Amino acid sequence: MSEKRSLEDIFLSTFHNKYSFKEFIELDISKEYEIFNINDRTIYSPSAKLKAFHRFIISCILEYAEFNKDVVFSYRKGTTIRDAVERHSNNSFFFQTDIKSFFTSISTNDVKSTLLHQLVDIPVSDVNHFIDLLIKYCVVDNILPTGFSTSPILSNLCLFKFDNQLEKLAKEKHLHYSRYSDDLILSSKSLDTLNEIELTIQRYLTQYINSTIKLNQSKTKITKKGQRIKLLGLVILPNGIVTIDKKTKRQMETLFHLYLTDDEKFENYISTHFKNKKDQQTSLKEYGISILSGKLMAINSMDKGYLNKLRTKYGNTVIEMFLRKTVK
Repeated sequence: MSEKRSLEDIFLSTFHNKYSFKEFIELDISKEYEIFNINDRTIYSPSAKLKAFHRFIISCILEYAEFNKDVVFSYRKGTTIRDAVERHSNNSFFFQTDIKSFFTSISTNDVKSTLLHQLVDIPVSDVNHFIDLLIKYCVVDNILPTGFSTSPILSNLCLFKFDNQLEKLAKEKHLHYSRYSDDLILSSKSLDTLNEIELTIQRYLTQYINSTIKLNQSKTKITKKGQRIKLLGLVILPNGIVTIDKKTKRQMETLFHLYLTDDEKFENYISTHFKNKKDQQTSLKEYGISILSGKLMAINSMDKGYLNKLRTKYGNTVIEMFLRKTVK
C-alpha cells in the first residue's frame, strides 16, 4: 500500500484551488441540500459542492473501508443483481426478506462505530481526527439520507459484522447467502436448514447493528423450486437457468414495438401503465423513452442473453441508443 498522507494534502491535490480545505472543514451542510418527497420517500438532494465533497470522501476514505465482498453485491463496481441471484440457482428452497426502512434505520452511532473500526487500510494518516466531520457530511437527522452518494456504500460498511456472522452461519448450515442492498436471500437443498432463519436474522440485526432495525414481514417468504422462483426481479427456472421473467419480457417487447411503429399507441400505453408517475414537465413520449432506457439498462446488468435477443430483434443501433440515452 502507498504511503499514507494527511487528509488536507489529499484534499488540496484533488481540488487544487477550486475549494479550500477550510471551506471543507467549516461548510454548513444544512444549507447544502434540499428535501423532496417522492412516492412517500424523503429524498435529500445535495448541492453541486456537497456532491463534490461526497465524491472526495468516497474516493479517499469509504472505498477503502471493509465490507463483506463475498456476500454483498450492491453498490459495487463490477457486480450486478445477477451475481447475487446466480449463487442460488442450483438450490431447491429459497428464503427471501428485506430490511424495513433500510437507510433510515442506520443511525449516527452505527456510522461512528463503523468508521472507528473499519478504517485500518485507509490511506489517510489522520483520518481518526476527522470522524465527526465525516459523520456531519454523511448523516442527517440521525439517518443515512436517501439521495446522498455516501449512503449506499456506508450501508454496506455498517452491515459488515452482520454479514460476516450470517455468512458464518450459512456455511455451518450448508446454506448460500447473498445480500443486495436491503434484500437478503438464503437458499438450501433442504427446507429443514431454513427453519428459524428469520428469527436468527432478526437477532443478528439487533446484535450487530441496532435494536430498531427490523425485517419487513410483508416481504418475508420461503419458496421452493417448481414454483415461480423470482429473486430481485430475476427468475430461476427449474433447470437452474437465471433469466428475466416473462411479464417483463412481454412489456419490453410491447414498448419497443409501439415505439418503433406507432407514436400514439406508445404514448397511450405509457399513459395507461405509468399514468401516476409522469413528471408534468415531460412529454409522454419523453417519459416513455426514459422508462424504456431505464428498464433496458437494468436488463443489461441482469440478463445479457435476453439483451442480445433484443439486439437481434430490434437492431443493435436502436438498443445502443436507448442504453446511451440518445433517443429522441
